[in-house]
Order: sequence, then structure tokens, then C-alpha cells
Amino acid sequence: MATAETAEIYRLPEECVAYAISLTTPGDACHSSVVSPTFRAAADSDAVWARFLPPDHADVLARADEPVAVAGCVGASKKELFLRLCDSPVLLDGATMSFGLERRSGAKCFMLSARALSIAWGDDPSCWTWTASPPGSRFPEVAELVDVCWLEITGKLSLSLLTPGTTYVAYLVFAMADDAYGLECHVGMPPPKATVTVSSGGGTTTSSSGSKTATATPAQEHPICLHHMQGEEEAAAHRRKQQYVRLRRGYGISGGARKTTVLTTTREADPDIRCPRRRGDGWAEVEMDEFNVAGDEGDAAVVEVTVQEVDSRRWKRGLVVLGIEIRPKQHTAGMLAL
Repeated sequence: MATAETAEIYRLPEECVAYAISLTTPGDACHSSVVSPTFRAAADSDAVWARFLPPDHADVLARADEPVAVAGCVGASKKELFLRLCDSPVLLDGATMSFGLERRSGAKCFMLSARALSIAWGDDPSCWTWTASPPGSRFPEVAELVDVCWLEITGKLSLSLLTPGTTYVAYLVFAMADDAYGLECHVGMPPPKATVTVSSGGGTTTSSSGSKTATATPAQEHPICLHHMQGEEEAAAHRRKQQYVRLRRGYGISGGARKTTVLTTTREADPDIRCPRRRGDGWAEVEMDEFNVAGDEGDAAVVEVTVQEVDSRRWKRGLVVLGIEIRPKQHTAGMLAL
């Protein structure tokens, strides 16, 4: 019986198989291509992969700095374009932004370059310098912190560019120079804070009482650590209350010897700390916060991402900023790859 039913499936017209596959996911389409030659032809067809590409992908690619090269360019398939955007994000608007796709779902991913960010004192060469990026970096230049006591970096992106019905996460992509200081996660030093706010972009909504108010999600601050690259292991250490003991030798004489003072400092548990991880491209990234895109926010709606450390007024140096990346949240660790 099962064999007969399977044979019936194989006799379905390719168009019917393609339509059914187009209602699944890019990963499912790739897996179904091994079922049979008929399924392979349907799963690789433009009819399927046109459904997986964002409806506005042509408009976004029209802003590309260079024509998008796809393997076998002449007559390249929709699947080849999809995989190209997953593997190699495209630079837009004079290399101030990049656009790509998430392989699992086809959701859009964007990254704002350092040039696209608002950086306090970013135009003052005594505070920040702009230098060429290391080979293999996403963007051609980076911003390097020279010396400031007020660190504030903000990026904005229109929600209309993102994929509706998707939970996104914002990441600061950065490196630390060898001579960096002032941003260490030391006891008694407040860490930098990150906020992600989704707003109507200056628009207003009318309440039931008739008053107009700006619409925005309340921004919650999250402490972030920039110096330690152990990811979850380091974050777990921050979440525990810890005591540090050190000896300080003074100049007074007690019994013919210098006084030695035992100092005990306590670092309270911080359950919300976010610590960086090393990326495959050699840069580091730290998660700032997540937000949802419903798709009905309106064309003026924006997400605003901010990193700042202004409380301690410590002088800081050595933070190298590549940009802020906004990509879909990964809900499952072991998702099958295409």
C-alpha cells in the first residue's frame, strides 16, 4: 500500500510538487531534492525559490554598489541568487550598509557600517580615527576610538526593510586594539549599556481620549562586556556574586616593616550581562537586544540601537567598530543547513 502511494506521489506533475515545496522552507526544499529526479527538478525550480526570495529583493539589489555576481551569471537561477545572498552579503549605498539572507528561513539581514552610525565626537580626529579595515572585513573602513570619556554609538534602520513576522537581534560588531583601556569589566566599574528601541519614527498615534502620543517600545538597558571573548562561560561568571581579595602595601612602618592592608571587593551578580563571541570572520560581536517585526508598523517605523558608557566618565581607548548587524534570532541550535 505504501509503495503504491509513493508511486502516486512520483506521478504528480512537477508544477504541483513545486507548489507544495514552495510552501515549506529553503532547508526543506533542499532536503526534498534528494527524494527523486522529479522532486529535484521541482525543488530547484525558479517557481520555488522565487517564493523564498523577499518580494522586494530586486528593489534592494538596485541599491547595490556593484552588480550582484552569481555563479554562471547568464541565466542564473533563483536558487543560485538565494544562496549567493546567504553566503556573501551585498554592499549597498556606498558601502554604508550590507544586505543578505538568513539561510534557514530566507529572512532579510542588514548590517550598518561604522560610517552609517551616529558616533559622538566621531568627526573629531582627536577622539576617533577612520582607518582601512583588515582584509576580509565586510566594509572598507572602520572607526577606532582614540580617547573619549563619553562613548555613545547609535544606529537606525527602517522596519520596512525587515521581514515581517520575524524576531530580530541587534549585535555590535567590533574588535579591541592591543592598547585598549577604559572599557574593562573590572569590579566597581560600570559596564557599557545597550538599548534597542522600536518607534514610529516620529509619528504619533491617537489614544482613546483623543490625545496624540509618540509610539515607541520602552527601551530596556542591558549591560554588555566588550573585553572577554568566552561568551556564555564569561557571562555565567558575571551572573555569580564574587569576592576579590588583594593586598596593598603601604608606606607606614609597623614593627619595622611596611604595613600590608587586605582589601576585599565584592562584585554583585549581574544576571543580565551580555558577553561577546568571536565570529567566523575574525571580528567579535555582542548581543544588544532583540525585537519583533510584525509587519504593520508603517513605513516610518524605525529600530534604534544604542551603545553607550557615559556614567563613569573614564577615558576610553581602543574600541574598533565595524558596524551594527541586525539578523533573525536563532531559535534552535542544531538547525539543518542547506
